[in-house]
Amino acid sequence: MVKTFKMPAKWIVFFVLVHGAIAVTAQKPVIEWVDIPGGTFTMGSPRNEANRKDDEHQHKVTLSAFKMSKFEITVAQFKVFVDSTGYITDAEKGTGGRKGSALWSGEKWKSNAKVNWRYDELGHLLPPGEYNHPVVHMSWNDAKAFADWLGCSLPTEAQWEYAARAGTTTAFWSGKCLNTSQGNFNGDYPYLNCSKGPFPGRIMPVGSYDANPWGLYDMEGNVREWCSDCYDLYPGESQVNPAGPESGGHRVFRGGAWCIPASACRSALRSCSKPDGRYDYLGFRVVSFL
Repeated sequence: MVKTFKMPAKWIVFFVLVHGAIAVTAQKPVIEWVDIPGGTFTMGSPRNEANRKDDEHQHKVTLSAFKMSKFEITVAQFKVFVDSTGYITDAEKGTGGRKGSALWSGEKWKSNAKVNWRYDELGHLLPPGEYNHPVVHMSWNDAKAFADWLGCSLPTEAQWEYAARAGTTTAFWSGKCLNTSQGNFNGDYPYLNCSKGPFPGRIMPVGSYDANPWGLYDMEGNVREWCSDCYDLYPGESQVNPAGPESGGHRVFRGGAWCIPASACRSALRSCSKPDGRYDYLGFRVVSFL
């Protein structure tokens, strides 16, 4: 006679809870990738580029091929991470001595303690229908935690600029001007003598604007994006696959954003903040090697 084993009810509950947790933890968001070819480019800006900053010294950089996410990481994708891991962001924890994030009022930054990744750039709780927007109020720590969990990384500063330029050498991938069909920025403040354009006054869903020549969206508008590097001045010599300084108090972020003028969307522009800094225009994308 074959004996049957009846699992006690409490074991069944334990089995369901443990294996259910494993199933949820194993869930990962789908990332659409763009293959970025290896090559050499001139990083930084020429001295005659309008609105150029002193830290944009030109130098040759050679990079190996890599993959970059076609779009900025969305609220929906970040939610999968949070649901799967229980991750608590710096905005929620109050890292750096304050909860929440900084919002741009149109005149100055104002801290809002209730705001985190579930909120939009205006401080409103996002409805599920807008989870296709880039996630913002992200610290560098938050962005890196997501990338690590996914088995990817944040782009190096060199990878980001190389991908943003997409083989171009002008101020923008689009040429000497960036118009408001090519990027989401404050169209009331165009670059030099370029034409004004509509200003939505908020972040738009990923993929709402033209892709650059390599098929990447929102590289020069919508939200700014964290890079992996610590901030420092560029070296004077050529580099191969640079990863930036080994230490530093600030991390680099790149790209334009919904609330800033066109001049701040230039491919060469560099910005930085402390690793726990959070703002209503700051998100990220990820990279992976082929």
